[in-house]
Amino acid sequence: MHDNSKPTRGRYNVLTMPSSDKRLNNITYTEYFYRLELIAKALFKWENLPNDMEERWIENYLCWYGGCVFFQHPTFGYMVAQIAETGRPNFYNDPTKIKPIFYNMAYEGPQLINNNNCIIIRNNDDMIPTIATVKFYAYKLANIERTIDTNIIQQKTPLIVHMTDKQKQSYMHAVKERDANEHVIYADKQMDMDSIKTLNTTAPIVFDKLSYQKHMVYNECMTFLGVNNANMDKRERVQSAEVAANDEQIQANEDVMLKARQEAAERINKMFGTNIRVTRRSAQEGPQTAAEGDIPTNPEGGAE
Repeated sequence: MHDNSKPTRGRYNVLTMPSSDKRLNNITYTEYFYRLELIAKALFKWENLPNDMEERWIENYLCWYGGCVFFQHPTFGYMVAQIAETGRPNFYNDPTKIKPIFYNMAYEGPQLINNNNCIIIRNNDDMIPTIATVKFYAYKLANIERTIDTNIIQQKTPLIVHMTDKQKQSYMHAVKERDANEHVIYADKQMDMDSIKTLNTTAPIVFDKLSYQKHMVYNECMTFLGVNNANMDKRERVQSAEVAANDEQIQANEDVMLKARQEAAERINKMFGTNIRVTRRSAQEGPQTAAEGDIPTNPEGGAE
């Protein structure tokens, strides 16, 4: 359903109804992939970046490659770029010599030495890219979504009737009489009821349960990204302690990425005299907390 390459954006293309299930599989995966990728790259707010630097450049490198390097280019000033490690690691297994990688040109400048004339910005302590997890959850969500589509289509499956051509005309006449709300349907002698066999291919309705499962998987992904969500079991009442525990998980995942960014910003400010600041971008300050007592929920699991 997906590959290891970055999907290509097909802008301004007029799409028609998918001609095959495989195409719709890919469309569904791509839809969820871009939704989650955009959320992952908009979690943190960078302030006071020098040289008209945009935070989306930093977050794109961190999301896709796990890290980037901040340095001062002799011609273009302060820049960020993808990292290529060229020197032996130090005693702590951190890279020493670094070569910046650009999309459209080769780097021509002094050798970059980590923590000497450049600073590595990490996505987390181990420089693990976020995109791998985005792909993982995009696949899971797309798989559930397509299963829902299949189950809905199965509800339209007609009844299969096995009969002769002579019996077919009488049977179709009986169906029309039924659709016309006739109280009594009369059949001629050619319609041998004992020889007619039927096969009911209707599938059980499970798309409601699958929708709930998709909601839980999405919330799990949001928890990983440090985004507050109602990641609770379907119960009549949710304890305030459960809400607090969920908030702690969200906060812990947020701290994994925020900590690495703030440490990099502090080192950059110390080395280059800048005033860069990194904060969590959110609609409200801090995680949601439960009030005293229990939080009642509706039968579908949401708060009343």
